[in-house]
Amino acid sequence: MRKRSPRDWHPEDIKAAVRKTRYGSLAALSLAYGLPEHACRHACRSANFHGEMAIAEALDRSPREIWPSRYDSRRPRFIRSPAQPTAPAVERSL
Repeated sequence: MRKRSPRDWHPEDIKAAVRKTRYGSLAALSLAYGLPEHACRHACRSANFHGEMAIAEALDRSPREIWPSRYDSRRPRFIRSPAQPTAPAVERSL
């Protein structure tokens, strides 16, 4: 696990802010956004794009404001895309 930057919100601060919203918990927030139950909880401690977006939207903040170290403008942030299916191998007869 990567060490948290002092500029980032503390995970307990994020949880407390989410508790004040209509969702009440990180698990309920994840489920409301159609994510796995643990997605927002993981986003508090390590990078999880969809969890981060759900938290930021629920708190009416920018993800860059909550996790400035993850959204450093000098370093591009890549989102892993699903693996592309490969074409089946074709056998050639000689």
